[in-house]
Amino acid sequence: MPLLFTVVTAILLTACAGADSDSAVGGTTPSARPTTTSNSSPAQSPIRPSSPTASPTPSTAAQITEAVTHWYQYGGETAMVSLIEEAVKAETGRPNQNEDFDLVILNFSGLEGALSTAQLFGSIPDPKTQRTWSEAIDRLEEGAREVQASAPEGRTFQSPTEAGQALRGWSTFDEGLKSLQKTQARFDRAFGLKPPSDPWREQ
Repeated sequence: MPLLFTVVTAILLTACAGADSDSAVGGTTPSARPTTTSNSSPAQSPIRPSSPTASPTPSTAAQITEAVTHWYQYGGETAMVSLIEEAVKAETGRPNQNEDFDLVILNFSGLEGALSTAQLFGSIPDPKTQRTWSEAIDRLEEGAREVQASAPEGRTFQSPTEAGQALRGWSTFDEGLKSLQKTQARFDRAFGLKPPSDPWREQ
């Protein structure tokens, strides 16, 4: 049995050798055509950085409340209270309508600073509150400017024209005070936000 295994193996080896020999005699095998490998990679379009996505405008009631609360707690309350207090102080320069002659001292320096601070803040993320807040700033600034322009230069008494200008200025100032009151009421009623003490109390 081992002899048979050896013979069979030899025959297989001989057959393989013969096949190799026939292949060599049959002719020259044509050499394979060399292939050219391109080193250049396909052109790639440049990658453009994605533009930053703007923060979405709050739309739901919960989002608006959260955004308004953030505005109020991070400086908005201080700006509003300061504007109220300085507007109340500026009113001490309003003449007494029951007196024919009333000596008053106009001092809007504190109000001007409070207005400048209020204007630095971005819009309140609630259209109704922002509208009254913006109106308050505009009317107070316009009214104070007109009252100051009515003050006589080098004289103690106002002319009738200057007195009329002062009345118009104070009327515009009153519109600003009303808008400021609406703003504070809106914060309290709609969002539960209010100062710890009454800023309208005369200082």
